[in-house]
Amino acid sequence: MMRILSRRGEELAHAAKQRRIDAIATQLKAMFGSGAVEVEEARVLVRGKGMIKRWLIDPQLRFLK
Repeated sequence: MMRILSRRGEELAHAAKQRRIDAIATQLKAMFGSGAVEVEEARVLVRGKGMIKRWLIDPQLRFLK
């Protein structure tokens, strides 16, 4: 019984994590365009010229919600 509950808890946590990753990726795609944002498993990668400078200037990028 505990094994089933633990597995279900892990499945729920994984689903919640994936929803949050998708939400962050969607937010970043709206800011930069879909060509600059890649999602790899549990990572969201943003690539492009001037990203660091923009990250330093724009507080919306530093504090994604």
